[in-house]
Amino acid sequence: MEEKLKSLEELKSRVREGNQKLNDAWQRLVKMDHNTQRWEEEMERWHQANERLSALCSELKYAGFHDCLYIEDGRKTRGCLTEGLGCRVCPSSKNYWESELMELPSGKR
Repeated sequence: MEEKLKSLEELKSRVREGNQKLNDAWQRLVKMDHNTQRWEEEMERWHQANERLSALCSELKYAGFHDCLYIEDGRKTRGCLTEGLGCRVCPSSKNYWESELMELPSGKR
């Protein structure tokens, strides 16, 4: 049982880190010249990484984890809409982003 919990925590950590890496990479891609072979290659790598991250997220769900990756001690420590691009993948069965969207001032929706 303890080994299963350790494995679940490692998987959650990998998905959190993957979300951050993809968001960082996206910020770099946006700044690149889009009419180059390098940009096309980097964009393809980014899409492939998204697919792998999605598979890891599916593993989390299969393992029974269906909540936000950023809940600690019963509260959310990171917003869905306030941290750059948000999460690329999310195992949560609750759409936290919907309530966050409704809380935004109407001019920012």
